[in-house]
Amino acid sequence: MSTVVQTDQRSRLVLPGHSNERFIVHELEDGSILLEPARVISQAQYEYDTNPELQDLLSKALASPTVKHTFTRRSE
Repeated sequence: MSTVVQTDQRSRLVLPGHSNERFIVHELEDGSILLEPARVISQAQYEYDTNPELQDLLSKALASPTVKHTFTRRSE
């Protein structure tokens, strides 16, 4: 099943069934357009996700008995 979509005067496009989603747009050599689902993350999160040494260091710090965790539950 195919769906035909059309851009408006401002180059916007509606993708049925994909409201409020983000995509990376890749325009291929043959002129076709590939939409890759995407999420925006902070630089700090990216560094953590891509650095095993940082992950190990932070895991060890979190497990340290000198680190105290206090959480306050918010009432709704």
